[in-house]
Amino acid sequence: MEQDYLLEIGCEELPAGFVGPALWYGGQQFAEVLKKGRLSFRRVDIYGTPRRLTYIVRELKDRQDASEATILGPPKNVAFDAAGKPTKAAEGFAKGQGVAVSDMKLFQTDRGEYLGYVREEAARPVEEILPRLVSEWIPTIPFKKTMRWADLDVRFARPVHWIVSLFGEKVIPLSFGNVTAGNTTYGHRFLAPAPIPIASAGEYFDRLSEAKVLVDLEVRKEMIRAGIREAESRIGRKWVEDEPLVETVANLVEYPVVLVGRFEEKFLPLPREILITSMRNNQKYFVFEDDRGRLFPGFAFVSNMIVPDNDVVVVGNERVIRARLSDAEFYYQDDLKQPLFERAQLLKNVLFQADLGTYWEKVERMAGIAEYVASAGFPGKVEECRRAAILSKSDLTTGVVKEFPELQGVMGRDYARNTGETEETAQAVYEHYLPKGMSDELPGTDVGAAVAIADKVDMVCGCFGVGLIPTGTADPYGLRRQTLGILSILEAKGLRIPLEGLVDRSLSALGAKLQSPADEVKRKVMEFIHGRIVNLWTSQGSPGDLVDAVLAAGLTDVVDMRAKLSALVTFRQEEAFEPLAEVFKRAINITKGYAGPFDVSEALFEHEEERALHKAAGEVSERVHSAARSGKYSEAFREMARLQPLVSAFFGKVLVMAKEETVKNNRLALLKNLSSMFASVADFSRVAVGQQK
Repeated sequence: MEQDYLLEIGCEELPAGFVGPALWYGGQQFAEVLKKGRLSFRRVDIYGTPRRLTYIVRELKDRQDASEATILGPPKNVAFDAAGKPTKAAEGFAKGQGVAVSDMKLFQTDRGEYLGYVREEAARPVEEILPRLVSEWIPTIPFKKTMRWADLDVRFARPVHWIVSLFGEKVIPLSFGNVTAGNTTYGHRFLAPAPIPIASAGEYFDRLSEAKVLVDLEVRKEMIRAGIREAESRIGRKWVEDEPLVETVANLVEYPVVLVGRFEEKFLPLPREILITSMRNNQKYFVFEDDRGRLFPGFAFVSNMIVPDNDVVVVGNERVIRARLSDAEFYYQDDLKQPLFERAQLLKNVLFQADLGTYWEKVERMAGIAEYVASAGFPGKVEECRRAAILSKSDLTTGVVKEFPELQGVMGRDYARNTGETEETAQAVYEHYLPKGMSDELPGTDVGAAVAIADKVDMVCGCFGVGLIPTGTADPYGLRRQTLGILSILEAKGLRIPLEGLVDRSLSALGAKLQSPADEVKRKVMEFIHGRIVNLWTSQGSPGDLVDAVLAAGLTDVVDMRAKLSALVTFRQEEAFEPLAEVFKRAINITKGYAGPFDVSEALFEHEEERALHKAAGEVSERVHSAARSGKYSEAFREMARLQPLVSAFFGKVLVMAKEETVKNNRLALLKNLSSMFASVADFSRVAVGQQK
């Protein structure tokens, strides 16, 4: 027989950000727990509000599935002596399993006969299984933080006050802390606080809806959207759509009521970002604009209450936003009194990181790196890049950014524009934080790209230089993200800046702050960058062996390496690829331990195949390097392919490891020079042959 199982955990109000993960990941974990308990069901549905987490197991069978498992012990020759009597090994195994040796038998396996037995577990009623499974699972529901309350030895995000545990119409008894499960839930804290008996999962939603609790998040979200659409119609403006805020607000209420408030038009001249941030981030308000993108002097907000007079609630919210915008207006006007460039000096009193110094020291390092980037990429903007780097962190000293830290960069751009900086310099102050994530936009200006690279490479080299190196599970300074940002900007902008040179410039700027020798720090940073390139390119679909082959030739500049990779991916589709890879792998492997001499003497050649290969190698080498210097890697690989028949003929006729030392070394030198010459383009020893085209 199959019935739905309802589990509701009622607690004090959860933070909005706790509800979604607890339901989503908790529901997945709950499903796995049930499966391990051999319980069959169709799915686990999840619902929740700030005061309750609800999991409904659909079509749960009333009994476990029976199980049968073969348990193997020692092999026959260990389990029994020559006379066929059980040994201590057999008796110990039997005792550990709680059975007699006489109840066991021999099982034939691929490795021979083994002593063992078939353990059968009968199907038990769900009423016997669920109490333990659920009681052990509840403490594992994922939260960012948990707490204890009273003198109980349990932890949860907030104190738990009730639990509903119903299989069909039957209460499944279980407990958590000092709460014993039953069939009683509670409605809206203020609108319907009385206890509500639930007969079964089938009436759960209707009973709570009557008590002004909409348990389904999607229902609350749609109710909020409908309220906002009604507000749009009423005020004649369009909503600046913000689905993440809809979800956040939906997880703050159990019964959403959308209301509209206003603020004075005198605040509209404030930068749009200040107005939106103040309303959205601090108050969770929704904003509106006209067709020209001008903000409406008002907002929509969501109340968790039905009250006789909505005006009372609206006036209270208007009073709060008025105070916040007044503060923002004061800070903004005060910030404008001092040019942004002058504010940079205040960074001398703002600590960046204990071992890496102040923000002033950081922007000075950034200025030098930005100059280096500009000199290679856009030499006409060197001074502008330096100035933008100095300005980049200056808004950290402003009142608005202290009040709204999430506006750093945004306000710096505004202050730069308003205090006489060029548009590209101002834009660079904002863009130097980009990209903030894998799918985020990249800097659009040259100056922004230079300063963004400078900021990120200083962070990576600085952290490695003082021992703040990411681990497999922790990257508190976001160095992986910073490195991917550097690579993405360099490639998008087509900046042919050697990665090694960029790291050298950064380490030079750090100077005495390095806590390890610069060479050691450089090695670790380059290994880290190498790893990020591998992860990035393989995640984009590039074959891992070809990525390795390109990177093994050296970390040059990103544009150059990407061109090599693209050419190699294309070359793999050609008939010449595999034969070439095979002969070069052989050449590389046979000369792996050879340390010289590397001069090749034609006088020591004994076969025409040696002479032909040596002559062709010299001619092809020049053409390969010429094509590589021009970035024509497809042409370089085709030139390399010309040597394949000659190398194959060489191996077919010539014994490389000749008895005479000078002849052997001459042949090794020929192959070593050949493989080294082409390994500077791509290391074919890392290429997997036999791949599908």
